[in-house]
Amino acid sequence: MTENFHLHAFLGKGKEQEKGKEEVCEMLKVLDNDFKDKKLFVGDKFGFVDIVANLVELWMGVFQEATGVVLATNENFPNFCARRDTYMNCSQVKEYLPSRIDELLVFYQAYIPK
Repeated sequence: MTENFHLHAFLGKGKEQEKGKEEVCEMLKVLDNDFKDKKLFVGDKFGFVDIVANLVELWMGVFQEATGVVLATNENFPNFCARRDTYMNCSQVKEYLPSRIDELLVFYQAYIPK
């Protein structure tokens, strides 16, 4: 994997961006396959690994919206997206997540050239 491949996928240009997109999609494919038969990483209790994975899902959504580069779609990664949507809409989690539109998205749109 290329160093900072996730940044190249969203902020790179030309071949650098295409390689970054490929590497992000490879990782998403692994996660999507892992979520095929289960909703959580370890058993049926929400744990630390689930929190970390869901932070990735949160930030990816923000970067996708801020840059216009969309990698994680329901068509390409249905299990990953279903898990993300379930997590983002969970009442116990939702009240502690930052407001994507009001806080994160506006911040990144100000600094990320389109």
